[in-house]
Parts: sequence; C-alpha cells; structure tokens
Amino acid sequence: MQKLKNKFFYLFLFIFLITGSLVSLNVGISHDEWHEEENWKYNVSLSKNIKNHLISSEKLDKNLDNYKDKYYGVGFQLVSQPIQYFLKKIIKSNNIDIFGAKLVAKHLVVFIFFFISGISFYLILKKIVDDDNFCYLALLLYFLYPYLFGQSLFSPKDVPFMAIWIVCTYLSFNVFENLIESESVSLKNLFVLGISTAFLLSIRVTGILILFQYVISLTIYSISSGISFKKFLSIFCSKILIFILFLFLFTYLFYPLYWLDPTQFLAAIREMGKFYNNVCTDTLGTCMYAKNLPPTYIPIWLSVKLPFLILLGVCLLPFTEKKIFTNDKKNIFFGTILVTSTLIPLILIFRNITLYDELRHVMFLVPLFFIIGTISLFMFSKKFFYVIGFITVSIFVIENIKIHPYQYVWFNLPSRFIDLTSNFELEYQGISGKELAKKISNMDKEEKCILVSPLHSVKPFLDEKKYNCFAQWQMIDTNYERPFLAVQHVRNLKKSMPYKCETIHTEGFYLLLHKKKFITGKLLECT
Repeated sequence: MQKLKNKFFYLFLFIFLITGSLVSLNVGISHDEWHEEENWKYNVSLSKNIKNHLISSEKLDKNLDNYKDKYYGVGFQLVSQPIQYFLKKIIKSNNIDIFGAKLVAKHLVVFIFFFISGISFYLILKKIVDDDNFCYLALLLYFLYPYLFGQSLFSPKDVPFMAIWIVCTYLSFNVFENLIESESVSLKNLFVLGISTAFLLSIRVTGILILFQYVISLTIYSISSGISFKKFLSIFCSKILIFILFLFLFTYLFYPLYWLDPTQFLAAIREMGKFYNNVCTDTLGTCMYAKNLPPTYIPIWLSVKLPFLILLGVCLLPFTEKKIFTNDKKNIFFGTILVTSTLIPLILIFRNITLYDELRHVMFLVPLFFIIGTISLFMFSKKFFYVIGFITVSIFVIENIKIHPYQYVWFNLPSRFIDLTSNFELEYQGISGKELAKKISNMDKEEKCILVSPLHSVKPFLDEKKYNCFAQWQMIDTNYERPFLAVQHVRNLKKSMPYKCETIHTEGFYLLLHKKKFITGKLLECT
C-alpha cells in the first residue's frame, strides 16, 4: 500500500512540475521583471569594468556607481540567464517579441525554484511529523495555495528568495540532526549550507536574517543537549569558522559589487533596510507608506492572505504545543520555525524596515507559517485536519482556475466579508498587461499611440509593425497628441478617469463568496 502511495505521490509531483512550468510560460510580464534584467546588465558591465581595471588599468566607470539597484547579487541570475538565453528562441512567436520572450523564459526558472521549495517544505515536515498522509496533504495545500502558486509563475526575486530560505532551513536542520545523532558535522554539509546561504544573500541582502535563525537553532540545541554555548564554541570552533569562510567566499563571488570593496556589504544592509521606494500600499483602507509603516502592517496582511486553515492552526498552538515538543529534534526544528516566524516580523517592525506591495518582502515567512499551522491543526485533531484540508484543497483548485492569471491577488475566506477591492492593494505587478494587449490586438486601433507604464507589461505582446507608438502613462495629463489608447493598471488604477477618456474594456475577476469584481486593468480610449 505504501509503495502505491509513493508512486501516486511521485506522479503528482511530475504532473505538477510540468503543468506549472507550462502555465508559467503563458503568464504576462510583471512590473519587476524589467528591473531584474537591468540588474543583470549592470552586474555584467560592472564585472567587465573591474576585469579591465585589474588587467589593463582601465579607469572604473563612475556611472556604474550611481545605479540605484546595485545592491543585488547574481546568484539567481547565474542559474536563470543561460536558461533564458536558450528558451527565448523557442518562446518567441508572433505573439511576443524577443525581449519579452527572454523575460517570460525566466518564469520557468522561478517556478522550478518554487517546486524545490515545496520539496524542502515536505522534507522538513517529515522531520517533525512521521505521518506520510499528513505530509502529502500539507504539501498539496502548499503547492496549490493560490497566493504562492500565482507568485511562482513570475516573481523573479520574492519566490527564489523564499525558496532558498526554506532550502537553507532544511539544510541547517540536517546539520543539527547530525549533531544530535553523532555529535559531529561533516564538511560537506557545512559547504552546502555555506553556499546556499550565500546564494540567499545574493538574491536579497535581507538574507542576513537567516543567521538569526541559525543562532536560534543553536540556542535551542544548547539548551536541549545541556551543552553550554561556550563549550559548544570550543568544541566546534573550527567547523563554525569553516562555515563562515564558505559563506564569505561565495557571497563575495556572487556580488561583483564587493570585488573591489567588500565593505559595500555593510552599505547594502544599510541602504536596503531603508529602500528608496516610498510607495504606499492600501492596507485595510489606509494608504501605508513604505518608509513609515505602522506596526499593524505585517499582521494585517498575514491575517488576510494566509489561508483560514493556517490561521486556525496557529491560534490552536497553545493547546497543541505539548504534543509537538516531544524530543530534542522536534524541539529544535519546530522551535526554530516558531521563534523565527515570531522574531523576524518583530525585528522588521521595530527597525522600521521599508516594505511595500503587501507581503512580497516577507514571503519567505509564509512556508514557516504553513509548517506551524498544518502541524498544530493536525496535532489538535487528525480527522478535523483531513476534513478541512481536503475542503481547502478543493477551494484552491477551483480558484486557481477561476482567477488565473491573478492568483497572487488572492485573499482568504474570512477577509471576504469586507470590501477587499476598496481596502487593499490588488494587482500591483501589471500581469493584466498581457490580457489588455490581446484586447488591443483584436481591435482596429493600430493607428493610435498607446500610453502605458510599465511599457514592458504590454509592448512585447503587440505586433511591432502595427503598434510602434508608445509613451508613459504619466503623459495622459499633458497635451499629448490625441486620440490615443491608454492602459490603466498597476497603481494607476487608483487614479480617477483622465480628461476626455472612456473605458472600452475592463479586465478582472470574481473571488468565491465575494460579490464585488476585482478590477485588474482597464483599456481607455482618449479623444
């Protein structure tokens, strides 16, 4: 029976990987993807400039130092760019240009990273709960959760960062498991953990926070084993130094910015903590600005984005924790996840870190909340977990189909009793651009210019022979020559109808049990 279950499990994984990969290649281009490509170009230019400087004493290009988004490394890009290069030629067709094809090709890599995060999620669950049926259903919930699944189809930084965080969590648990079982740590494990942690930092320097998670695990291990922190350091000092060496070495390699001046790492931490983008995010009816967020920002978004099943499991934790913390391994694994998911939001709140676009910058915490919620609910009542779990999976499947390609805009069931469309940020990534481009292509409007921001959300999906006149949305309030078409999406949706313009098409969807339509984009004709 168990062999049959395993076969079905592997078959599901295969089908999910293929299906998700194909779906990801048919999703529009998000707001951030152009910036991601520009970041790669910057790092390539910087690398060449440094090489020429060292070899032929060429002067360093001061213009490169003025690049706003310079504090991102190339770890993920080293994986994605070769795949993008080969895949773009296959994707390019009459419906998308070569630049758009390269951006869309990255979607496949993003989804693969999400898939890897799910495998790590499953393996962590197996360490804490020795029940295959539970782990299967919990993974199903994770993979089909519309918010994460939607993000996995395009998000070039948030999903890879989340994926590698959960991978690092699993690898660190292997280290502590070896400590418990054999009181030793292999160099291989330290090497893999070191390079994975460096990879995490290369996606976002925020990855430095995972070192707090490692310290939490170490503290719990020290308490559980009765070994003092000082004694642990004296025993494993050389191993810790080896890990730090691997971490520093690969972080240095993944960041061309640090090659001439490693102290830029400190500048990166300082600058990224107070990111220059001070946009506001509609949160429960209040426009909360990124650089001055109230302490309620993260809790509010977690309360409307996490599934009801997960929120319920977290609330039941005081009644289930004794069933979970039953041995040293579970104390370390579950304790680390519990403390991390509590401590990091508090650090971000008290340090007033710049955050915006709902949960995207703390998405790496979502798998941790899933682990806490599913395990807690399972320990409370196995039957109840399976019943509510299967109901939730069914709803997830329906809504993934119903609201595609806007799954990442998804809100949980309890939140649907309020008017979500007026109170929360919705389609901030511009995925609707592709759908609106389709509408434009089917209209006899090729003689008109198109105003749209960002340009890359729409232009790659239009025939350049018919549509070669574009301008930024901001020109709509100027004396720009009329008539023209305008794409109103992303944050421009918040703006009122411009002068002498009318809506000729509306893009959107309906959530289950929520009467009001979610508007994700509008096509305007301005005369």
